[in-house]
Amino acid sequence: MRGVTSFLNPGDFDQLAFAGKCGLVLSGIAASFQTTMPRSRIEALAKANGLSPRSELPAVLAELERQKLIQQGTDAVEVIGLTTHSVLNHTSTIFREGSPGSEEQAVIDISETVSEAPVSEEELVEFTGDSFRLKASEAKDLMKKGERIGFFDAEGNSSGERLIFNGNLFRSDDISKVNAVMSTLTPAEAERYREASDILGKQGCISLNKAHSVLSELLFRKLHSIGLFDVSKIGNEYGNHYFVTRPAAFSKFTSTIADDAFDLAKAFVSALTYGMTTSAAGRGRIQMVSTLMNKLISGSWIGPATAIGHDYQALEMRGVVEVRQSSGSMYIMRLLKPEVGRLALAVIQEGEATTQAISQLPNANVTFYTEPEYNREIARKDITEPLKRGVGNLLTELRTGGLKK
Repeated sequence: MRGVTSFLNPGDFDQLAFAGKCGLVLSGIAASFQTTMPRSRIEALAKANGLSPRSELPAVLAELERQKLIQQGTDAVEVIGLTTHSVLNHTSTIFREGSPGSEEQAVIDISETVSEAPVSEEELVEFTGDSFRLKASEAKDLMKKGERIGFFDAEGNSSGERLIFNGNLFRSDDISKVNAVMSTLTPAEAERYREASDILGKQGCISLNKAHSVLSELLFRKLHSIGLFDVSKIGNEYGNHYFVTRPAAFSKFTSTIADDAFDLAKAFVSALTYGMTTSAAGRGRIQMVSTLMNKLISGSWIGPATAIGHDYQALEMRGVVEVRQSSGSMYIMRLLKPEVGRLALAVIQEGEATTQAISQLPNANVTFYTEPEYNREIARKDITEPLKRGVGNLLTELRTGGLKK
C-alpha cells in the first residue's frame, strides 16, 4: 500500500489513493491500546510515510474522525486501540464508501487474479472489458497504468506473449508452483534452490550475501524477479544491509492491502537478524531473541542500549515501536503493535510463521527500510535481456504447468 500509494498521480485511482493514505496514517498512529498522540508526532509520521502534513493530512484526519477512529483536539489526537487487521478493515470501508470507479475496482481484481498465477495480457484485457464494461482501449490503458504504478508486473516470453503477474505468486507454499519453477532449472540449479530453501526454512532470514553464495547471484536474481524470494533493505550508521526471506514464511492474505502489515514484520525480522548476526556487542548485540521479544510483546520496555536508538528508526516511523532516550547515547524501546512482534518472532524461531502466530496477527532499525516489492521492482529493471526472456519463460511454465484455472 505504501509503495503503490506513493506512485499514484492525482486523478489516477483517486479513491484508492485516498483510502490508501488513510490506511497508512491509521496504521502509523494505531497501537493495541487507546492512546493520545501529539499532533506534531502525527505530522512527523505522515511525512515519514510520504504524505504532506499541510495539503493531505487534514483530509485524512477528517475522514478518520468521521469513521469514529480518532478524536481531534487542538494540539493532540486521541486514537482508539486498534489491531492491524482492524486497520485493514477500516481502510477497506473507506474505499467502498467513496464510490470507487470501475477502473479502481478492476485494478484490484486484476491484482488478486495475477497473484495466483500469471495471466496473458490479452486474456486480461478481454476479461476486464467484459466484467467492468470497459472498452478494449480503456482496458489496455488500465494495464499500462497498473504496471506503471506497481499494482502488477508484465514480462514477455520467447513467443512474444506478455504475461501479467505480481510479487504475491509465492505467498503460500503451493507445491505445484514450486515444482513448475523447478522444472525450468538444471539439476545443479535445482539442488542449489533446495539447499537455500532448507536454510531459510530453518533460519527464517539470511543475508543476501549468503543467498548469493548458496544459489549464485544469477540464479538468485532470476528467482527473486518473480517473487520466489523477498529482499528487505535496512540501513543504519554502518551502511545498508540486505536480508532474504521466503514470502510463504509470512503466509498469503488475499487482500493486497494486507501486504503492509507483513512488510512491518519483515522489517522487524531483518532488524532482529542484523542484531543477532552483525551488530557489534558494544552496541547491544541481541543474544536471547525469544526472551527479548516476549518481553516486548508483553508491553514492557527493553534497554537501555545504544543500538536501539539507531536500528529501529524505520519501525518507529511506521508506528511499530516507541523509542525514548534513557541517558547519553542509550535508548529504551517498547512495542506498540504486539501482533507484528509475534509474527516476527515466529519466523525467526521456526523459519515459518506458525498458524497460532498468524491467527493472532490483527491488522498492522535501522534508520530506513525499503519493502521487498520495491526492491524486487528495482532488481527487475536491472536484469539483462537474456535473463528477462528466461524469466518470461519461467512465468509461462507457471501459467501452463497445471496452474492455469
